[in-house]
Amino acid sequence: MSRRMVLYGLASILALLPLLTAAPPASSQSITLRIGHTTAPTHPYTTMAQKLAEQVKAKSNGTMNITIHPSSQLGGERDLMEGLQMGTVDMMSCSLGVAASFVPELTVMNLPFLFKNAKHYTEVTKGPIGQRLLKAVESKRLVGLGFYAPVFRVPQNNVRPINAPADFKGIRFRLMEVPLHMDTYRALGASPLPLPFGELYTALQLKTVDGNENAPATLYSERFYEVQKYVSLLPVFSNGAILLMSQVTWNKLTPQQREIITSSVPDALAVGDRDYLAMDEKGIEVMKAAGLGINTPADLKPFQAAVKPIYDKYLEKMPDWVKEAFREIQK
Repeated sequence: MSRRMVLYGLASILALLPLLTAAPPASSQSITLRIGHTTAPTHPYTTMAQKLAEQVKAKSNGTMNITIHPSSQLGGERDLMEGLQMGTVDMMSCSLGVAASFVPELTVMNLPFLFKNAKHYTEVTKGPIGQRLLKAVESKRLVGLGFYAPVFRVPQNNVRPINAPADFKGIRFRLMEVPLHMDTYRALGASPLPLPFGELYTALQLKTVDGNENAPATLYSERFYEVQKYVSLLPVFSNGAILLMSQVTWNKLTPQQREIITSSVPDALAVGDRDYLAMDEKGIEVMKAAGLGINTPADLKPFQAAVKPIYDKYLEKMPDWVKEAFREIQK
């Protein structure tokens, strides 16, 4: 073999060496993503995440895995949101109330008496308005994957059924210390009092407060029906959720990996919706069986008229497109 051919062969091997020793493409590398939330392992936040993990693993042939961290294992909702922004947490389910404190445009989703029922919430969040709101989270180093949990926080009390705004008058309701919630109940004539959730059962028992509000599933699971008389299925506030991802994590993924996640989200959110609605339905059945009076007000318009000052206050500094979205939802 000539010297020239030997040198040519060596040069060819050296040229190929980087390709032979380089790491395989990112799409074929195994990655593990962490999703966190604050609720129990049996909660719909978990069953949604399980479905998402199952879909992602199957579609990626096992190269993408999602580990689920319930019960505040990775921190509270604010901790998790900050972790998403920094990239120390990959994904989370977040209540709309906390999410709006990071992404002001989402405040529109928390306005009182905005949604008529679960179907209305789903139509809005799966439609153009929902997509625009998901896009808005990008300015906060987040990726919005979808909304779910078409359930509501409803009032429960010991005084009277609530069928009209005037029925709120003078009732002392325990509320979360959320300004929008407190302002709304004041506008309706109630007396809102912030109390730690852990003290609520005793406060209701001792009549320190007359009532409280939460999703029906929570009202029954906490056994508040033992010390309350009435539940009004009035959709005062959405108890919905948003599935978020860290923009830092998203930017590290290949287009194929991103597609695997986004294509897996709809089925996962459907599981979350199903389980939330089933949990609320069970709560209503248990409370009815316990003898509570359960009523459903026929018309939301009088309630919406009563809280118009709340709409004006909380929409005042919102972009025009958010104000228009609000008007569209209320049609």
